[in-house]
Amino acid sequence: MATKQPVSAACCIIGDEILNGKTRDSNAYFLARYLFDCGIDLKRVEVVGDDYEAIAQTVTRLSSQHDLVFTSGGIAPIVGPTHDDISYEAIARAYSLPLKLDDETCTAMQKVMSKRFPRWELTDARKRMATFPSPAKILRTNPDELWVPVVVVNDNIHILPGIPRLFERLMTLLKPTFEQMAAERGAGGRYYRVQVATKLGEGDIATLLSNIQDRVADQHIKIGSYPKWGVGEDGVRVMVSVVGRDEDAIKDIGDEIARGIEGWVHESVKSVHHDNV
Repeated sequence: MATKQPVSAACCIIGDEILNGKTRDSNAYFLARYLFDCGIDLKRVEVVGDDYEAIAQTVTRLSSQHDLVFTSGGIAPIVGPTHDDISYEAIARAYSLPLKLDDETCTAMQKVMSKRFPRWELTDARKRMATFPSPAKILRTNPDELWVPVVVVNDNIHILPGIPRLFERLMTLLKPTFEQMAAERGAGGRYYRVQVATKLGEGDIATLLSNIQDRVADQHIKIGSYPKWGVGEDGVRVMVSVVGRDEDAIKDIGDEIARGIEGWVHESVKSVHHDNV
């Protein structure tokens, strides 16, 4: 029987401000933890500037290689529209799609923004924020309070704003969708982790860990070694982490590693969950 493959994902962070150091990105960090909790494997994160060709090339390549793609940036639904809001247009160009004004998004924008700012008007410039590649899937999470949708192009490219609190809120509201996707694939579910401590150095245990990793790679189990700066508590020099979806297998491999590196189980098998996601 063929091994079931987990859902794979990639992220494209868009913005000159990230590349020139003006802004520190937090969305990739949030997304990594979020997808880990969903049982989805984030395989790649790339950063590109506000450049049509760079965005198009990167997103189309990632879309062809992964089940899910998430973009962050290049749209400004709170402060915008701005001159560098080019993500919708760049991705539309990449797939030779027209841009189309979405009336439902305009209505939601008018309703939400008018409550906050009584003199707010839906100008032609602001309509740019509701002009999307067409055809596209428009995911509306909470239009009575949050007019910004997640626009999905080519079935798997999810276009999101770069503002962290918006990015996080939208993704949080969509979490059941991605958890279900992972479950339907049959290779999803929570990750489990065991941590093994040793007084040996990384060089002393590298061969053993490499051999075990090669043996269990098709089970989607990852083994990592993390040296301590100096000698830690109880003489610990290296902490070995074993992560995967099969709880029993993780326990067995942890015990095997502990025996092979003259170590001990520092943290027993437990489900890994990021409570703040």
